[in-house]
Amino acid sequence: MTNHAEQYHLFYRIVNGMIRLLLAGAVFLLFLHSIFSTSFVGRIFLEDGSEQERTLNIADGPLRHLLVFIILTGVLLVGRKLWGNLYVRKSVHADVRGGKGWAAQGDKVFWGLTLLTLVLAASYVGMTQLYPGSDPAKVYDIAMQWRQGDFSSFEEEAYLFCYPFQSGIVLFFYLLSFLFGEGSFVGIQLVNVVFLAVIYGLLTKLSGLFGVAAGEGTAGFEQKRRGLQTAVYVGLIIWVPLAFYVTYLYGILPGMALSLGAVYFAQRYLAVRRYRYIAAASLCMGLATVIKMNCLIYLIAIACFLAYDAISLWFLSGEKKWKEGAVSLIFIACMGLGVVICTQVSNACVERITGRELPEGEVMLSWVVMGMQEAPLGPGGYNGYIGNVFTEYHYDTELVTQASLEELQKIVTRMSENPLDEGLPFLARKTAFQWNDPTFICLDRTRGRKAQTQMPGWLKSVIDGRGSVRLSVVLNYMQTLVLLGMLFYLFLRWRKGTLYELMGAVVFLGGYLFHTFWESSASYTIPYFVLLIPYAVCGMAEWIAFLERAVDRLRGIGRNGVGALRRAEEMSLQTSRWGKYGKPLAAVAVLVFCMLVIAFTRTNLFDRTVALDDDKQGIDASAQFYQTGIWEKPY
Repeated sequence: MTNHAEQYHLFYRIVNGMIRLLLAGAVFLLFLHSIFSTSFVGRIFLEDGSEQERTLNIADGPLRHLLVFIILTGVLLVGRKLWGNLYVRKSVHADVRGGKGWAAQGDKVFWGLTLLTLVLAASYVGMTQLYPGSDPAKVYDIAMQWRQGDFSSFEEEAYLFCYPFQSGIVLFFYLLSFLFGEGSFVGIQLVNVVFLAVIYGLLTKLSGLFGVAAGEGTAGFEQKRRGLQTAVYVGLIIWVPLAFYVTYLYGILPGMALSLGAVYFAQRYLAVRRYRYIAAASLCMGLATVIKMNCLIYLIAIACFLAYDAISLWFLSGEKKWKEGAVSLIFIACMGLGVVICTQVSNACVERITGRELPEGEVMLSWVVMGMQEAPLGPGGYNGYIGNVFTEYHYDTELVTQASLEELQKIVTRMSENPLDEGLPFLARKTAFQWNDPTFICLDRTRGRKAQTQMPGWLKSVIDGRGSVRLSVVLNYMQTLVLLGMLFYLFLRWRKGTLYELMGAVVFLGGYLFHTFWESSASYTIPYFVLLIPYAVCGMAEWIAFLERAVDRLRGIGRNGVGALRRAEEMSLQTSRWGKYGKPLAAVAVLVFCMLVIAFTRTNLFDRTVALDDDKQGIDASAQFYQTGIWEKPY
């Protein structure tokens, strides 16, 4: 991991600063969207009188979000004070047993929360027993067709003929059907429950890599680290959108769990340099990409940190460690090899089971073209382009690639020539479409699906009634707090945080950039948003610690007078690397930035990119979101 000598090296500071600034830019844009507007899947009426699903936007209130943040700050300050008093009483007993006492207690809490996750998620599956719908239904039905010896999905224009990369998840469901029985989709949903608990557990373990506010190097560090991990786990349980996806059989949860496993093992390798973690990470990465191809984003993020690790070992550390640096590069090669081997094994199994050779399928570039076009559900969503161009050129991948490239060039030219009317508004609406729905369409992916059992009335309300409105409102504020907490983390831990703890955040950044141009859907982006929660919890802890330190300074000044203030300023100037101009320059930069943001909010471009409001377009979006008037549900 990062050592102190490396942290003061210019190259380290450049890399650390660039990553944090890129992350801050992306998160701040999402933060602006979150406080000024809210997105959701609604309905519009077409000219023929029919209804069509479309992602709509309603105006939001920044002051309400500010009030919620102030209330949360007050609650956390009181909670931290109570926790401090409890810690003083417990520390006497814990110190007798040493760090093991706190570790044992932390393990009990961790496994208790894991059990709670399993019970709650399994209960949800049992109370709903929802049949697969939409694309998951196609994938699951194909797996069951294989059980019956029907391999028509490979015929011309059939599902796997067009999307052969989905054969991995089909194979996964096919194999699970031998365990749970043919047609038992509930059993596979329960497997998703286990993967959900694995995701929560891994994110909690990874948060243990963060230094805790005011805790590094102190006697209470272990206790505070355990406290942070517990807070992260509780936050993950409270933020429920990902849990709703346990009934969504599309590979999101198993792919994310395996990818996070690769991140965890990579972090363990960087910490202790044990070769077994290379094998574990490579296997996890290979299996993840078989189930979900976009898990390659995780591989790229891990590879970036391993490449940096090799550079730091060779050039930044005091002692040149050529062997360890070479092993880090070998680690990258092993993960790539793991992906290739697992993919080849999966393809061989599919071809052996079906007796069919895997086709080439649709060209990936056509997804980028579709991601830059308008669609019925929202900008960059599915609009049928990939299938149309594939059929139009008679499945000739070279011709399809050429046609897609030409179409993409037209789109880029049009947007670059009219950036304020075409480019920026489209990309902003696309960002809102896939990132600004506080539920990440978890309710939309649940509504309308047939259930194998009678659902309780309260659960129906949560999914599609008044309860869903209340849940969406709560999640709307939680989304803002997560983004704000992430910003606190990035800036308040700029120096004392290590570069390597940003690995999960870089995965989020990769997902953000990838889906800026790829096909849009909030169900695609939710695995990346979840990665922000551990950072947000840590950021809020840093914020509370910052306020406590500020209060302590003010109390000290009040007791000791102006002389104490002068001594504090002198000490600050001596210890600061910025010198006497650092803090004034930072204050001016923040002030200028705030003024620019305020000025931007007064422009028409702001209304067309951030403060999106379809009520102004004559659509009763607010009535749909809050279920009032003709949109009110009976439960």
